[in-house]
Amino acid sequence: MDTSELKLDLRSYGDERTHHSHTHHQLVLPLQGKLSLVVEQTEGAVEGNWAATIPSGSLHGYFASDENRFLVADVPEALSPAFERLPCFVELDSALLHFIQFLHAQLAKGASSSRTKYQMLLLLIQLLQEHHGDKLKLDRRVSAAKQFIDDNFRKKITTAELATVAHLSARQLNELFRTQVGMTPHQYLIDLRMQESWRLLEQSELNIQRIADAVGYASLSSFSDRFARHFGKSPSYFRRKSKGLCRH
Repeated sequence: MDTSELKLDLRSYGDERTHHSHTHHQLVLPLQGKLSLVVEQTEGAVEGNWAATIPSGSLHGYFASDENRFLVADVPEALSPAFERLPCFVELDSALLHFIQFLHAQLAKGASSSRTKYQMLLLLIQLLQEHHGDKLKLDRRVSAAKQFIDDNFRKKITTAELATVAHLSARQLNELFRTQVGMTPHQYLIDLRMQESWRLLEQSELNIQRIADAVGYASLSSFSDRFARHFGKSPSYFRRKSKGLCRH
């Protein structure tokens, strides 16, 4: 996946009212203070447990007062075809807020590679879409393959199986799936497994071996390696952090 156009950084804003638009989606996440926003005709604010999603090309105005800090992601349009389906202002649950704090900590330390930032941001966008977005209107063949992955991601899934389900060649499926979903079927499968493993680490009492089994990894070491490549930290780190046992 191309990460060259992705930007994820910490920003602060002044009290001067500014209006503009840009050719990428933007996600603004709360850390400190309040950012008042008008996206097209919709007014709201980023503060507390509220975030803002600004679709590519949308005219928006903003200003902030007092001390403030936000986590801001500039997301190339091609990387998130369903981004514009999210509401302009989205409420964040405790798991999402915890994930944002983790992102903040990684950026503050300068510890994450571009690849890791991309993976973590993609997971965040998927979680937001799961909670707040409408279903994608996909080509029926892509929809069939995506549904097969959704239903069977805990099992081994081959490219040949997916191509058969979609009634396409493997090459045609990869190209069409990437165009409509923003990634290949294999990448979607991995991201889905990582999303579920993150959720289980956060919300369940299952041990890490059981979580590996639950997301389709027979080998604990294979699961741990994949998770660490995806998020830049091991599953045990996230488990300790979710239980408040990590020290900085």
